[in-house]
Amino acid sequence: MHCAGGVRRGVRMAISKDLEISSLKPVEGVKVKRYAIQSKHGGGLKIEIRESGLKRFVYRFKIGGSEGELLLGSYPALTLAKAREEHGKAVLLVKRGIDPTKFAAQEKAKNETALTMDELLGRWLDAQRVAQVVKPKTLQCHQDRWNRHLKKTLGNIRLIDLTRAHLAQALEITRRATKDETRKGLGTLNQMLDYAVVHCLLEANPARLLRPKDFGASAGSPRERWLTVPELRRLWKAIDEDLGSGGSLAAGGRGVSRHATISIPAANAIKLLILTGCRRGEVANMRFSQIKDDIWTIPETKNGRAHTVFISPQAKSVIEEQAQYANGDLVFESDRPRTGEIEPILVDSITRALRRLIARCLPDMDPFTVHDLRRSAATNWAERLDVEERVIELCLNHTPINKLVRTYHRSRHTEKTRLVWINWGRLVADEVMQDPVTEAAVNNVVKVSFNRK
Repeated sequence: MHCAGGVRRGVRMAISKDLEISSLKPVEGVKVKRYAIQSKHGGGLKIEIRESGLKRFVYRFKIGGSEGELLLGSYPALTLAKAREEHGKAVLLVKRGIDPTKFAAQEKAKNETALTMDELLGRWLDAQRVAQVVKPKTLQCHQDRWNRHLKKTLGNIRLIDLTRAHLAQALEITRRATKDETRKGLGTLNQMLDYAVVHCLLEANPARLLRPKDFGASAGSPRERWLTVPELRRLWKAIDEDLGSGGSLAAGGRGVSRHATISIPAANAIKLLILTGCRRGEVANMRFSQIKDDIWTIPETKNGRAHTVFISPQAKSVIEEQAQYANGDLVFESDRPRTGEIEPILVDSITRALRRLIARCLPDMDPFTVHDLRRSAATNWAERLDVEERVIELCLNHTPINKLVRTYHRSRHTEKTRLVWINWGRLVADEVMQDPVTEAAVNNVVKVSFNRK
């Protein structure tokens, strides 16, 4: 007896579409579950899903009265279309009386042993692009790191010849240039060599026993530097004094002083970092079209989700000031674009500007970085505004690790986060933008308009 759709009760039809594979989930209590896949080349093609969620294409066949199994590759690095193509090749071998597993081993011996590290990197990056699990920007960082620090030493070495000594030599050379890139370089090597192991190009990953500390490149202790309100006042004053001799355009002045250490876009970006607690990349890429009334919607953030920031009147004032120097949708334009088109200010430009300002105007302060401004905002929200931790995490757009907390966060606490930025803006106006001891904080609300023509 058949039910509607031609599916026999209790029997699943063979998979025919990629969407069906992507929607497969592990079966509770079952270590490996296999499903048949339709193929014009015949039967035997299956997709297996393990408890871990790993999905692999396999081909089961019979030859000479014996059964065999050929691993084709892991999904989604190996697509359904490509799996069917590989299945077709294996079927032809079986019809000719050739065991496809032995044939694959022979081909590996002939071809894969000649695969170089540079070629492996290309394969791994291509697989990552197909899978679309990692952002293109991250993949480009891996490529750039390889080109700058690792390719010269490792690029032409065949996988069959690769030893731990080769890797150690490359990392030691990298360490002489930069300790930070040594740690990241080891991460790149581990990922690409893990890929080689999964795809049977290597028996084991020789990089797994290496540690950054072996090369004097251990990760430093987590930074805890944050600026108190008086320190933020010193920074804000230093910025204004550095630029002040030129006078702002809004006040009818001639703009930035020719003797200034910091540019106007960098100065305003730093002020906005203080007022919002956002990441430097988010501020650098801010657009006027993302701002509606007092809400700034950041479309893409570090965790892959959009983020809403409520803009205080003080932050609006900074943005409106910056609007006088903008020629398009970008709030912070680069004054040295690499192309003929308008480009956002480089995040490194903000970093370098702050370093110059500190060296020239604040040499006696404990060292701090651009990212420390984000930590400063968060810490002062807790200490000066008594904001609860989960609300601060929302303002920072952090993703809670705890599943229960993530569920609780879905309420978003919209009004609470809005008040954080509003109250912080008032405090900055009273105690950072001016000296509360010498200047009376009478009216801190700045009325501005975003009606741009």
